[in-house]
Amino acid sequence: MARRWLEAWRAWWPARPRPLPPAEHRRVLAAARLERHGGLTVLYLAGTPYEMGYQHGVLARGLIHGFRHAAYDYVTALMQGAIRPALPGWLARPLLFSQAAAYWPTIPRECADEIAGIADGSGVHPIEVLVSTAIWEMYLVSGCSEFAVVGPATADGSLLHGYNYDLMHPDHALIQPYLAAIFCRPSQGLPFITVNTVGSVGANAGMNEAGLSVAWDNTYLKDDTLISDIELPVVPFIITLRRLLQHGSNLEQAVQIVTGTLPRPLADIVIVGSARESRAVALETAGSVHAIREMAGEAIWSTNCFRSAQLAALDRRGDGRGLPGASAWQRFPRYQAYGDLFATYRGGIAPATVAAMLRDPYPREADGAIHPNPAPRATICRDITSWSLVMQPGLGRLWVSDTVIPGCQGTFFAFDLAGWQRLPGLDLAASGYHDALQAARLFLAGDLRGARQALDAAESLDGKTAPLLLMKAAMHGVAEEEELASETLRQVIGRYSQSPAGALARAWLEGNAGTQDVQEPALPFPSAIRPLLYLQRGDAWEARVVPAQT
Repeated sequence: MARRWLEAWRAWWPARPRPLPPAEHRRVLAAARLERHGGLTVLYLAGTPYEMGYQHGVLARGLIHGFRHAAYDYVTALMQGAIRPALPGWLARPLLFSQAAAYWPTIPRECADEIAGIADGSGVHPIEVLVSTAIWEMYLVSGCSEFAVVGPATADGSLLHGYNYDLMHPDHALIQPYLAAIFCRPSQGLPFITVNTVGSVGANAGMNEAGLSVAWDNTYLKDDTLISDIELPVVPFIITLRRLLQHGSNLEQAVQIVTGTLPRPLADIVIVGSARESRAVALETAGSVHAIREMAGEAIWSTNCFRSAQLAALDRRGDGRGLPGASAWQRFPRYQAYGDLFATYRGGIAPATVAAMLRDPYPREADGAIHPNPAPRATICRDITSWSLVMQPGLGRLWVSDTVIPGCQGTFFAFDLAGWQRLPGLDLAASGYHDALQAARLFLAGDLRGARQALDAAESLDGKTAPLLLMKAAMHGVAEEEELASETLRQVIGRYSQSPAGALARAWLEGNAGTQDVQEPALPFPSAIRPLLYLQRGDAWEARVVPAQT
């Protein structure tokens, strides 16, 4: 208790960097570097735990302080509102420090030394680094989805692991400027890479040089039977995953590292892949209970729901196994979507295919398809997908997305783990989603010229897709350029005749757009991920392109 009060007082005690002696400072920093690629920060750290922390703190000092201020503003608002309505704002930081201090006994010695290094290098209190590491246990959870595929399902037989890190609320986007891919060569353990916010020592997802990959998502239980007796603090889960990457060489070790830190106060799913074993498993945990789910058809995936025989019935949304297609699309749409994607791409899955799956349904909508479930956040890519990761651990390659939400629609930057190198020739190009979204925004604002320019930019990346061509035709129509509108609609019919987009183009072109006996669904634009407009039947162009809220 005394330590918790002491840590609370640090909220009013200024911290300062504590640099090493000049020669030692130069030696330690010589082993590290920082790069920027798009909006993504990349840190390369090597040495003892303290040295890696010191490198982290010095190189990312400005970002760490920026994140710290943004996070305090957010937590203050959170504590004043939903958590403690009567709490004065000035008490938020000391209370947070006091709560986080309870986690010190759960932190391994090597991580505590790294925390000290970050604090000395950046000029923050060690408790602030602990806050960045433990806050997910105290206040924040995430959505996320992930999958792994091996063997004959892939184009070259390698293990591929894909991950979308989804925020739970748009306000959590405060982390975006402070995301970093962190490469570590620790003096003890295995070299690894993870993605996290600067100033933290944990791991959300990543891979190591032993060929292990890992990613994590949450679910919710239908009641608290399994977790009601669990008292905080527990080992922060991102510390557990960090230990898995640094010290795990095979699936058995990985499972032991995770289960050895149970119980957990939440329901979690961790997919661990092993390139050397050509196998991946989903480890489902709730409280002190865990279950291992094996691959089915050389693939395994998770979308915030338990699927093991032991735990599926305890999930808040019920047991989703064996549901018929229509019911599965309504209750577990992202899980169902992954199943369809694996059936479609089996035998040819490569890193670019993994990125396309993480971007779903935008790539499939390009051919005029309509996502079966129109509910918000029913898509694999969500409008709050923070960042995405494609891992190929057997080859030591990975691709980390840019940080403009949704991250998976941006460029995937390629890296080599063992060589600490960027591989720009292997980058996965951005989709046109962000430009198409801007086109919709400008169209709604009445800026037709700007909307056309943004649409052209999207087309330069995606090509002449069904949604982009339909939107181009609509823009011509609104501008009373009927010949150009008709020519564009004929392109849609020629390319996508058998799709809903082709049917809509025929209705617009043939002038029977108001026919009432045809009940075709409206097409969301730019995507079901975030529809700002709907393209539908109507007698006039103004009735054919309508704002989503109507």
